[in-house]
Amino acid sequence: MERKIKLTINDYKTNVWVDWCPGCGNYGILSAMYQAFAELQLEPEKTVVVSGIGCSGKTPHFINVTGVHTLHGRALPYAEGIKLANPDLTVVVNVGDGDLLGIGAAHFVALGRRNVDLVVIMHDNTVYGLTKGQASPTLARNLQSKALPKPNIQDAVNPIGSQ
Repeated sequence: MERKIKLTINDYKTNVWVDWCPGCGNYGILSAMYQAFAELQLEPEKTVVVSGIGCSGKTPHFINVTGVHTLHGRALPYAEGIKLANPDLTVVVNVGDGDLLGIGAAHFVALGRRNVDLVVIMHDNTVYGLTKGQASPTLARNLQSKALPKPNIQDAVNPIGSQ
């Protein structure tokens, strides 16, 4: 079925209040998703946004497509199951840096090996933001978040390449 009316950014917005902290980078990610969905004319009934836990986990509530809010670190296998069950769907995953590279790290590696057709968007703010600042795996060594009594003693995980 071909859609005759062109979808706009506003067609993808829900009425749910976006309650992220002022100045948070998640707003830019959400705005880019609205723009991309409208540009690609993604059919809401054939698009699924999957998320894990934390601030990024709220994303499905703000987008007028099918949304799934899953368990911490388990968004990728859940999204893989959706895509494998129905390859015609567009599946977009929103996960935080701690969600993806902490508890979900093994699933991230497995997804790369399987090469399932998903879009994965990582919200990287170097801390577990919803729980107020514990160090995530992307926090650089010697940086101190407000939840750490001393600077971080571990090297950061680089999600897009090796150092």
